[in-house]
Amino acid sequence: MRIAVCDDNKAFCGALCNMLEEQFAARQWDCDYAMFSSGDALLASDLTDIQVVFLDIDMPGVNGMETARLLREQSEDVIIVFVTAFAEYALKGYWVGAMLYLLKESLDEQLGPCVDAVIEKLSDGRKYVKVQTPDKFMNVRVKDILYFEGTSVRRVMLHTLNSGPVACMGRMEDYEARLAGFDFLRIQKGYLVNMRHVEDIRNYTAKLTDGEALAVSRKNYSEITRRYVTWKARQL
Repeated sequence: MRIAVCDDNKAFCGALCNMLEEQFAARQWDCDYAMFSSGDALLASDLTDIQVVFLDIDMPGVNGMETARLLREQSEDVIIVFVTAFAEYALKGYWVGAMLYLLKESLDEQLGPCVDAVIEKLSDGRKYVKVQTPDKFMNVRVKDILYFEGTSVRRVMLHTLNSGPVACMGRMEDYEARLAGFDFLRIQKGYLVNMRHVEDIRNYTAKLTDGEALAVSRKNYSEITRRYVTWKARQL
């Protein structure tokens, strides 16, 4: 795993790299570290293989908040963790998709749980579910699944980010049970959706990140929206 650490205080930048190396090594994760002293330098570098960025906010030139916004435009998957001396920046961090923020004065207490959360997030991207099509088995990355759609025969249609619908063997109930721990929600009899790809649920409709709109059960609407809102709140 490659990690970028960006802080205009070079001494702190090096110290944070050492602390991170200890934390990840204790969890048997091998990491390479790249250090940057400004947002400009970070943005000008090749970030193709960078998976996590620990980013100061109060920096000269392009500040951390703007740097994070530009990073997010380049990649939806990069994990951004703000490391700041100012607690008031925390809410703004959520606006640019930061996963967490750490206070510099509390790193000894906060860094361990932060590393655990980062590892859990990265591991989530490595989770797959096996599906059977009429002629083969496929391993599909869970985070790429938009939703499963029921049909009138004993098959379901799998909709993903990267390809058109794929016919799969089995019943909706089978997939609902197999994906019970992966943040999927049965919004009606015919749809099992991945909540990470739901932008909003209102007016008996679930709007997905790819622009699709799926009908939500009117009978169970209150419970479905409650479960979605509860899940959404846990992501903040």
